Amino acid sequence: MKIVLKIGGSILMPNEVDVNFIKKLATKLTQWIKKHEIAVVIGGGALSREFDKIGRRITKDEDFLDLLGIYASRLNAALLIAALENSACPVIPRSEVEFLDLVLKYQQKVIVCGGFRPGQRTDAVAVEIAKVWNADFVIKGTNVDYVYDKDPKKNKNAKPIKEMSFDDLQKYADQTHKANQSTIMDLKSAEMIANEHIRVAVLNGKNLENIEKFLNRQEFKGTRIGF
Repeated sequence: MKIVLKIGGSILMPNEVDVNFIKKLATKLTQWIKKHEIAVVIGGGALSREFDKIGRRITKDEDFLDLLGIYASRLNAALLIAALENSACPVIPRSEVEFLDLVLKYQQKVIVCGGFRPGQRTDAVAVEIAKVWNADFVIKGTNVDYVYDKDPKKNKNAKPIKEMSFDDLQKYADQTHKANQSTIMDLKSAEMIANEHIRVAVLNGKNLENIEKFLNRQEFKGTRIGF
């Protein structure tokens, strides 16, 4: 299978960099690429939020604040590349065009991406890569097991949604864009997923064994979107 794996910044760097998780993820990716083609997109996490706080004391320009988050996500991507060693493409692409060029140059390597451009989140980067690369699935790794009807951290009665249509996804997507805003999916990404019929699995990114079940076409814990 051809997979785009999105790892949220809250997984890689909840408050500080989770070095043990990065090493475990690198080990698993090295195993998985023996059977699958995998690209990884990394979020900015706590580093992005910290620079966002500083940036908002200086400017109200959301594009500039987005740029700070993009640089943070690329730093996180660089950490995973370092852990992957020879299994990774050593270059972090800055656009879809660069990504496709690197796919041809670094075959059988993991290409790790951060953000691409202001005005979009790393979810959109994952979806855009899936589109131009003709990926079979996007796996979105979050810090919860499913998409929920309410925020499970704030509502104890939040119910997991195990299957969603493309239309359902757009209902739950965030309608606005603001740098470093946390949401299950931004509207731009949701619309692209629906228009291109990109199949998405939303699951807990920390649970690498569960991701492996998905890759092995076994029953997994997570939300299925469009399949």
